[in-house]
Amino acid sequence: MTAERSSGDGGVSSSSDELPAAFRKGSSTEGILPLAGYIIGQQLGNRLFDETWGARIAIVAMTLAAGWAVVQRKRRGQDIGWWIPSIAIYLFLRGIAGLIWGEDVFLAIGIALKVGLGLAALGSALIGKPAAAQLAPLVMPFSDDTMAHPAYHRTMRNLTLGYAVYQLISVGFEIWLLGETSSGTGFFLIRTGIGWVAAFFGFFAAMYYVDRGLKKIDGFPGVMEIFEEIGLKLEAQRAAEKG
Repeated sequence: MTAERSSGDGGVSSSSDELPAAFRKGSSTEGILPLAGYIIGQQLGNRLFDETWGARIAIVAMTLAAGWAVVQRKRRGQDIGWWIPSIAIYLFLRGIAGLIWGEDVFLAIGIALKVGLGLAALGSALIGKPAAAQLAPLVMPFSDDTMAHPAYHRTMRNLTLGYAVYQLISVGFEIWLLGETSSGTGFFLIRTGIGWVAAFFGFFAAMYYVDRGLKKIDGFPGVMEIFEEIGLKLEAQRAAEKG
């Protein structure tokens, strides 16, 4: 399969050879830098000093990471966007709340955010504007015809509902876990480990469901073929950078 042949496929966007946002250079890694800086700073501070210093170091590390990501995007001529400033503000406020009111409040804010995300996803599906329909093109370059098809809307609605249910179930688990663990670090490690496993299997389950749902659309090549096309573009991009 070549880029020229697949670019005209009925299920893939033919408007541009540009990679989806999730695969553009710097976009995926820089977007999580504030969160990574916060987590790493907190864990190092907790281990080297105490939880109060861990929260302070986390705020500093998050701020530096967010600033670095913004500078890198500006150097490439990209817009800063809304994600990096939003996550940085959230983490900063969460860290300050933890310093003032303690670790339980800090962890409770994280759980409250997951409740908010789950309810927001549920609400978007109920009003006929499922969040997955808006976010999926950031990962896979669907054509306008595909996104206008009723099967696309139905598939993304059900995917959004599945995400909402998953978030709310995970909240119940985290509330239970919070009562069973004696430290924030223990809670974080257990939650993160289980969350990574669930996210791994959840991603592949979602891709399988999307593939099955959108195969009903004439001309849709399949999820694997779309990712193969993205892989070819990434290889071509790397070759161009080396050449």
